[in-house]
Amino acid sequence: MMKLFALLVVGGGLLLPVSALAWGGAGHQLIAAEAYRQLSPELKAATFVVLAAHPDFAKWTNAYHPNSSYDVAAYVFMRSATWPDEIRKTDNKFDHPEWHFIDYPLRPPGFAFEPDARPTNNVLFGISECEKALGNTNAEPVLRAAMLSYLIHLVGDEHQPLHCSSLFNATYTNGDRGGNDLYVMPAQKGIGLHGVWDGLLGSAMSPRLQWNYATVLLTKSPASALPELKAHTMPKAWSLESRQLAIEFGYLRGQLKGATQAEDAPPLPADYLKNAKAVAEKQGALAGYRLADEIRAYLKCAGPVPLLPENKFDAVPATLPEKISPELAGKFYDETLVVTGKVVAVTERPTITILELDKAYPNAFFTAVVFPENAGKFGDLKKLAQQNVEISGTIIQYRNKPEIILESPDQIKVAK
Repeated sequence: MMKLFALLVVGGGLLLPVSALAWGGAGHQLIAAEAYRQLSPELKAATFVVLAAHPDFAKWTNAYHPNSSYDVAAYVFMRSATWPDEIRKTDNKFDHPEWHFIDYPLRPPGFAFEPDARPTNNVLFGISECEKALGNTNAEPVLRAAMLSYLIHLVGDEHQPLHCSSLFNATYTNGDRGGNDLYVMPAQKGIGLHGVWDGLLGSAMSPRLQWNYATVLLTKSPASALPELKAHTMPKAWSLESRQLAIEFGYLRGQLKGATQAEDAPPLPADYLKNAKAVAEKQGALAGYRLADEIRAYLKCAGPVPLLPENKFDAVPATLPEKISPELAGKFYDETLVVTGKVVAVTERPTITILELDKAYPNAFFTAVVFPENAGKFGDLKKLAQQNVEISGTIIQYRNKPEIILESPDQIKVAK
């Protein structure tokens, strides 16, 4: 959510911890998928035309794997959702690190309202700049493409409660940076509270998973069941919703116990994650509806845009192998399979744990990764070194290499 961020160079690539992305990259793509599914054919085509001028457009289209669920335009729309985080703290001319959040100070016990100290450099300002660029058909195409990517991202950002708040008390006299400096223990390892909320909408960045999850979320939370959509129609009101949720469910009205160091982190209350998950899913649904409304209201094109061709990809029914080797994993992106191999390296970092199978960096075929909010579930993963294992899950592509994100111990077994 407020970060990239310290980019972590691992295995020849830059690995982003979940806590470096609002809602995690998976959450951002989920919200994008929700919004895209609600757009008219004309607007879907318009988003694709605008994003065609994006600096990463060729990379995204090259990474698309044809399938019957969504076409390349939907994939590019979802993929653009994480780009603003990917360029944070870089020299990219479009990097706006302060646009990703708004820091309403929260001071218990009264929580009297205080405005953000940077009204011209926060998420609300960023959204307004996106709206201006998308409404100006004479603006540079690359700027319009970048601002569409930002709009998709920032609407998601401000629906994450800890992107709209910072706790101030005797311990955090300068604020806890939206929970980044307040450590709790969701399992067996302390992590920042911000990271806990980042992972509530998922960790695995698989477009197919996000596309399907969007269907579930929109069914679970239809627009008719969300009175907030009519009551609060402007971005500032959305940020104030998030502020209140941070008070009630993020910080438990100031009663949440936390620590300034990960090793001292206390456990979360028993029902905390269950309640936070429910809040996150509702916020994700609201963000999807509101993002679609923003695009309807502000995306203008200079003239008619040809509709996208119908996605006629029909996968030939095939029997998938029960198990595959790490070397073959790259042939089965977005499939849920079992990968078998020998753990030749286990790399533990504060922000990620990486298991390499059969071959180590720089020749690794396949990796399994664990993010910090799930690390405590697995115990000492170094004990798996030099053991043959079976890893199950959805195979996703990260920096042109296959990987599976491990969220449950059930996904990894020592082979007999």
